[in-house]
Amino acid sequence: MGLRQAVSTLTSTPMQTVTYAIGDVHGRIDLLDELLEQIEADALGRGARAKIVFTGDYVDRGPDSFAVVERLISGPRRGEDEFVCLRGNHDELFILAATGLAELPAWAQRLHEHALASYGLAPDSPSDQRSEFHRHVSFLAALPLTHDDGTHLFVHAGIRPNVPLDQQAERDLMWIRQEFMDYRGALPRRVVHGHTIVGDAAVVTPNRISIDTGAYRSGILTAAVLDGGAPRFLVTSGAPDKAAIVREAMIVALVRGHPLSARIRTAFDDFLAGLIGAEDMMGIVEGR
Repeated sequence: MGLRQAVSTLTSTPMQTVTYAIGDVHGRIDLLDELLEQIEADALGRGARAKIVFTGDYVDRGPDSFAVVERLISGPRRGEDEFVCLRGNHDELFILAATGLAELPAWAQRLHEHALASYGLAPDSPSDQRSEFHRHVSFLAALPLTHDDGTHLFVHAGIRPNVPLDQQAERDLMWIRQEFMDYRGALPRRVVHGHTIVGDAAVVTPNRISIDTGAYRSGILTAAVLDGGAPRFLVTSGAPDKAAIVREAMIVALVRGHPLSARIRTAFDDFLAGLIGAEDMMGIVEGR
């Protein structure tokens, strides 16, 4: 084989694609940046292009919704790589709050106000201060709910068992939980999803791969590496976001109708000061 023919053969060989699926980010730009660096290094080491699928929930809870969405809009740093961004239920709530298309419950409105703060905005900020915010809303609103590669179905929450993929309800794709998580039967695809926090490590079953490791509260953000063999995982770890955990506890109290008594507020302060753990704090919030 001559040099010219050999070079032609090498350049015409398609680059291998490795898929990386990232769970719920919830404003943790610190963890996301580090995980993307790991993914880039992993793909580079394989001589592969990376298709990075995000399973949704980019906003609220954590500290920097703005930076996370901006990073997604910017796209991958390597030209050969690809971002596939899906919409989660918290992203949907963010859109609804921004557009006024639905009246949100009080707990969702609190989360939205926290997300707004990362844009330097208050709920009553004038419209001429919201250009970047509305650009992000438009980006999130245009995102699909699923990505199907023929082997895996990527989605935020899951699918309803025994319903064809083309007949799945949008609400189920973003919100379903136990009906999907408890199902042990075969599904049309192995489902890769976030939405339900499964602990500090991903969970793999024959019909699903669960990758929401609760980044905002655990400090652990996970990516599943899917290259045809058994799934493996890349993980980045940081400190839990204590302020986010307190906000979540306040929402639990609100939803369950528990007034924010002096005892509960003291529990929040003690948790932030490191005097009690999250479990003890939640016990006080829930009246246990």
